[in-house]
Amino acid sequence: MSSDKIKTVVIVDDDKVQHMINRKILLRSSPDLQLQFFENPLKALEWLATNQADLLLLDINMPEMKGWEFLEILESKAIELDVKMLTSSMDVDDVEKSKKYRLVSGFLIKPLNKNEVEVLLN
Repeated sequence: MSSDKIKTVVIVDDDKVQHMINRKILLRSSPDLQLQFFENPLKALEWLATNQADLLLLDINMPEMKGWEFLEILESKAIELDVKMLTSSMDVDDVEKSKKYRLVSGFLIKPLNKNEVEVLLN
């Protein structure tokens, strides 16, 4: 096993149903994953300030703050991790906007599916 294998995944999404779906799919693909779920992006930022994660799955549209604002705060605090944006519909403008953020390495359509997760984790 390589040392760069994903061990800790943080999911920031205001939708509890998505948390349940994502937990099931992620753990089915990799039962040893450490998962941290946050409905509130501010609580996620607090957690990330003092904890390490390998991957962040970040919803774009949340009531407290947009995923873009979250990314700006991450970058301002020099928190380094791989970010995949979670979206329910692929918007070309979002794809373009994501290129401004060096932490963002891709997009995932909600809900996650088994094939996407296996590619993501391996």
